[in-house]
Amino acid sequence: MAKLRLLKTGHGDLCLAEWDKDRPETVGLAESAFAEHFTAGRMAFRLDGPGQTRAIMAFDATAPEILLVPAIQGG
Repeated sequence: MAKLRLLKTGHGDLCLAEWDKDRPETVGLAESAFAEHFTAGRMAFRLDGPGQTRAIMAFDATAPEILLVPAIQGG
């Protein structure tokens, strides 16, 4: 099962959804969770393994894992 996770600053991460690309009902739920949580001020990354991470702008059902993170803020 693939996972959609939300990185929580200082509090680890939260699994928002799991899906199997061959089960459309799970993909739809994960895509909805992505749309709900991919808000202004957050970035999304597709995690394909060590050293294989890339930014994405839309839900990708073929990704093994997607991580939503708060944007980096300067001070």
